[in-house]
Amino acid sequence: MNMYKFMAVAFVFLTLIFSYIIVSTFRLRRFGLNLADLALPLFAAEIVLVSAKFYTHSFLPHYLLAMSILALTLAIRQLRRRKAFSFRRFFKFFWRAGFILTFFFYLATVIAAFVAK
Repeated sequence: MNMYKFMAVAFVFLTLIFSYIIVSTFRLRRFGLNLADLALPLFAAEIVLVSAKFYTHSFLPHYLLAMSILALTLAIRQLRRRKAFSFRRFFKFFWRAGFILTFFFYLATVIAAFVAK
């Protein structure tokens, strides 16, 4: 079980390094993509993998609920500020804010795996 915990911690760094290498190798910045754009789906998959290994139930429903609340909050914020809704602007901000939420959710999942018996 300790090996799985080590791998869960290593995924934090390996995912970021892998995403950086892919973005810089294929020069994806010219298309407006950066490290966060590639790391988000990887961290989401890792949340499912790590929570399935250490717990009886996956944290996927909790993660999806958090992302849904984030989407609602951002949509309401955009409507109140601009009085109009731009899907392109919303999706770009949602994707970048979703990366931050996903990263912290994954860290919380790893920490919970260390604290759990």
